[in-house]
Amino acid sequence: MESVEKPKVRIVGEEKVKLKKSFVKPWMGIKYLFKKPVTIKIPFEKIEPAPKYRGFHTLNWKTCVGCNFCGQICPARAIEMTWIEVDGKMEKRPHPKVDYGRCTFCQFCVDVCPTGALGFTENYYLTTGGFEEDLELYDWVPIHPDKMKELNEKFGDYRFPVERIEKREDGTHIYHLRDGSKIEFKILGYGLRPPKKPTPAKPAAKPAKAPEKKEAPKPAGKNEASGEKAEVEKKE
Repeated sequence: MESVEKPKVRIVGEEKVKLKKSFVKPWMGIKYLFKKPVTIKIPFEKIEPAPKYRGFHTLNWKTCVGCNFCGQICPARAIEMTWIEVDGKMEKRPHPKVDYGRCTFCQFCVDVCPTGALGFTENYYLTTGGFEEDLELYDWVPIHPDKMKELNEKFGDYRFPVERIEKREDGTHIYHLRDGSKIEFKILGYGLRPPKKPTPAKPAAKPAKAPEKKEAPKPAGKNEASGEKAEVEKKE
């Protein structure tokens, strides 16, 4: 077999690279002061998205069957099935909860949804002030598409529909929407199986009383014994 010659790789060190000094190049940036900026001023300006732009999700809670097809096909593992309680009643099926910190907006979840309950809109603006509570906006259960359409017709700026998500200790989540309305529900648990209902706590058993100790009969004294002898002698 003929030996194959390996290509020679030549690495040039930094000391051999010749840098040409120039006093003109630093001043060439001045010409851009008189040109229009390429970027836009968010949120004061907006860009019309392309038709069928893959933006934020929508979800019809009534037609969602909780099949978890969306969670299985998601390449970024951004979907978690969530059990929800609305007006004191638990939903019959779990609903997807989307984490936009992971989501790549591929919309495979929308394509695979068998009932069409999961959809998407052209909304793409989600800017925050950088506070910790603002991070809650990136993890949500999508709302009904009709409500998203209503907000888009009112504002028309393609922003995220929720301004603030309020969480309480009992699991209650309140979505404060941009038009002042609220969506309130309670998260009971995660996964495909329904969460177990908490069993009522049993009353604490009362401690058993210790048995009372019986006092031993005291031995009869001399006076008692002499009295008994006197009574016997009288009877005789």
